[in-house]
Amino acid sequence: MNLAKGALAALILMATVQAEAASEPHPVPLLKFAEKCVMKAFQLNYAAHERQLQDLHVECLTDPAYRDWRSSLQRVGILDQLKSPKNGLVLAVNTGAGKVVQEGVKAVGNLNRYTATVRTPVAIVFNGNVDRAPQGYVETDVIRVRQNDRIVGYAIHAIRLSIKK
Repeated sequence: MNLAKGALAALILMATVQAEAASEPHPVPLLKFAEKCVMKAFQLNYAAHERQLQDLHVECLTDPAYRDWRSSLQRVGILDQLKSPKNGLVLAVNTGAGKVVQEGVKAVGNLNRYTATVRTPVAIVFNGNVDRAPQGYVETDVIRVRQNDRIVGYAIHAIRLSIKK
């Protein structure tokens, strides 16, 4: 038993040393996953927004995050705008690199999971009107999940939009 504990301790130490030696302390797949999903969350159009939201759910969001995101889009009027063909396009423009602002193990449901809060600066563009695009950021709580559930090993458990008025 002591041999197994010693081997585990050595393995953890090696992984820690490798992580600290890396130029980027957070795994690139995590940041790329968060950025891709933030863009997908806003790339909605009149003709296909329901399918696009379902794709976002399958690829990126946990069930609670999906329900919260839909209700947020409804609350701020984006879903209503998408029902009209003349207002039929919403895009997010990434205005900078996302960064991890907080990380650690948090309780998610009845499990403890690694959670990283990623803040991504964005501009929300309606119908190509870049000049009047509100600036702000999107915060996502990215959790580690089993790769059997999602091949990338991550899912967004919460998504929050903060836009300057």
